[in-house]
Amino acid sequence: MQAERKKIIRYALDYEIEDINTYSGYKGDLIAKIVTKDLKAAVEIQRYARSLNILEVVVKHNPNLEIYEIYCVTKDSQVYHLKQENIMEEVHTHHPKKDVWNGSK
Repeated sequence: MQAERKKIIRYALDYEIEDINTYSGYKGDLIAKIVTKDLKAAVEIQRYARSLNILEVVVKHNPNLEIYEIYCVTKDSQVYHLKQENIMEEVHTHHPKKDVWNGSK
């Protein structure tokens, strides 16, 4: 686990929290999700996480459940990222263009 996520989790344990989850995002980012009912705790955890200069910190308020969800996103340096290319240009530039309405190229 990355050092930033460990610091955030340790800091959050000093507050009244309901739940902590860690998982990987779809792009290989590492996410720590902290759930609390205390607005002050949410604000302090967000402030601390932003001081660590991590990729992104998002707080979502769910008024129906009366909870705050803090998402802390960090990069995973050990994940292999795929080379992203503009595949549409590659596909469409190498085949002949045919006008199907009048049979001409």
